[in-house]
Amino acid sequence: MSKQEKRLASLRDANTTFPWVELVSLMTHLGYQMQERSGSRVRFYNAVTGNMIRLHKPHPENYLKGGALKAVRQALMQEGYL
Repeated sequence: MSKQEKRLASLRDANTTFPWVELVSLMTHLGYQMQERSGSRVRFYNAVTGNMIRLHKPHPENYLKGGALKAVRQALMQEGYL
C-alpha cells in the first residue's frame, strides 16, 4: 500500500480530525492545486475534472475537523477517490 493510499484510507476512517499537512499532500497527489485566497481561505482546484473544494485553513491547530472534514470527504467521494 502506497503512502497516498494510506492517506486516503486515513481520511476515510478519520472520525474527528485529519492533519492539514496530510490533506495538502494528498490533494496535490490527486491532481489538485492549492490556491490561497484572502485571510485563511484556501481553494483546491483540479483542472482536469473541474472539481473545486473551498476551505478555511485550520487555526490555531493544524487539524481539519467538523464540517470541513465532512465536505472534503464528500467531494472526494463524488469524484470517486474514496
